[in-house]
Amino acid sequence: MFSDWLSWFNFWGWQTIIVAAAVTLPLGLTTSKEYAELEWPIKIAITIVWVAFAVNLFGTIVKRREKHMYVAIWFYIATVVTVAVLHITNSMTMPAGWFKKLFDVCRRAGRARAMVVWPQRVAFFLTTPYLGLMYYFLPKAANRPIFSYRLSIIHFWALVFLYIWAGPHHLLYSALPDWAQSLGMVFSLMLIAPSWGGMLNGLLTLRGAWDKVRRIRS
Repeated sequence: MFSDWLSWFNFWGWQTIIVAAAVTLPLGLTTSKEYAELEWPIKIAITIVWVAFAVNLFGTIVKRREKHMYVAIWFYIATVVTVAVLHITNSMTMPAGWFKKLFDVCRRAGRARAMVVWPQRVAFFLTTPYLGLMYYFLPKAANRPIFSYRLSIIHFWALVFLYIWAGPHHLLYSALPDWAQSLGMVFSLMLIAPSWGGMLNGLLTLRGAWDKVRRIRS
């Protein structure tokens, strides 16, 4: 890693944030906004810890000895950048006290906030980091290269492009304009291709090597 100190700072900082969330949320200290529930002091801590994570990640990439950058790292770059955008755009507030906000700086509410949150949260918070793990762990466990490196590149770019536009499928029959809901459904159907492509890439990598994965798990 680029910095062991940043690694430990990232670890303990994140544990502190989790404890702060576990204490403040049951006390009712919350903004009541989806994926931005925590009050502004904790949000600032999240920003600092995430910046430390990003610096450590990009610093490690810069100092790498291998010139080629494997696709798993691409998924993590997408995660780091887009989750930062999600956190900033969804959390910018003007504080009026230690646990009180005055107003949203971005003035996004309702359907506008939902449009910001849903595409980015599902695609880049709940999907891309786990795909990055898959592309690293499965070849490592099977002790063989990924079935198709070309397919992994297509998987990445297709997923990154399509998933952003597929987010409105979470907001059907809501106040979202009909054209946005229809667009979300069309891109959701298109999303089947990269989703199945990535799945098949992982399964075919393990073809004939499932016993190795079972031994690691046990």
